[in-house]
Amino acid sequence: MNDDDTLSHFEYDTEPFTTSELAAIMDYRKAIDGIPDAITETDRPALDTVTQAFGAEAFRSLAADHCDALNTWYLALDQALAELLTCTTESTTYSTAAARFLKASAEEYHQARCHFEHTVTVFLLARDTSPLTGNYPPLTDRLNLGMQTLGGPE
Repeated sequence: MNDDDTLSHFEYDTEPFTTSELAAIMDYRKAIDGIPDAITETDRPALDTVTQAFGAEAFRSLAADHCDALNTWYLALDQALAELLTCTTESTTYSTAAARFLKASAEEYHQARCHFEHTVTVFLLARDTSPLTGNYPPLTDRLNLGMQTLGGPE
């Protein structure tokens, strides 16, 4: 097990990350530092505030910055896919821990991208997403079969 508690759960019941894998993960994390929070914390009210305070050009600039950040995140994830693959002795498979990390990281990226696209669409079309009165579907990112519901960000 490694010293990073946020990585230890990927190592559960399997071999721990190698030094090379940990280096690749740290490179990935450094490349995306701050991006996930910036994307997921931007919501419709934030876009309304930016536009009201600074005008439509400020919205365009913020949206473009977020698009660039998502591209940076995508490229970092793509690089992690390549680097973590070559960290195994065969260089053709991922370790179990690395595969778990990559799946979770990709899921985080896709949920953030979905959040961004939904937020921008709702803002540009001035749509309401309240579950009871909404005229645009609420943001969902998972299915809860047991409770038979579509879920959104918590």
